[in-house]
Amino acid sequence: MKKRVLLAGLFVALGWPGVVHADTLFTSPFIVVSPTTLDFGTLRRKESATNSILVENVGSGTLVGTATVPRPFRILSGANYKLKRNEAQVVTIAYTPDGARTNTQVVTFTGGASEVSATVKGRLSTKRWPYYLKRK
Repeated sequence: MKKRVLLAGLFVALGWPGVVHADTLFTSPFIVVSPTTLDFGTLRRKESATNSILVENVGSGTLVGTATVPRPFRILSGANYKLKRNEAQVVTIAYTPDGARTNTQVVTFTGGASEVSATVKGRLSTKRWPYYLKRK
């Protein structure tokens, strides 16, 4: 088994003719998002947090698409993209707890051969203010 792994690594390192080059791998737009999971952490009621996902076209041609996410998350910027080969764009997402203890939703990215998704989640803090810090 070790010999097979060593030989495969050697072939890749030397550019063995049987290895497909990245330039020819994708002949149409191909979408990649990173990261595929975002955790906004625990927030108090009416607090907000933002985070970002990178959308990239690793194929050829132009990737045209949109990013959407259900409430209580919302897209602040980068919802629509038109990316040429090897271009990337940041999609900024905001989260404001809606009263549920935990919120988990799926961000959908269209374009390319198929839809791609990322999971976003956040929590509402259930801790109460200590009596000596009560707001007036």
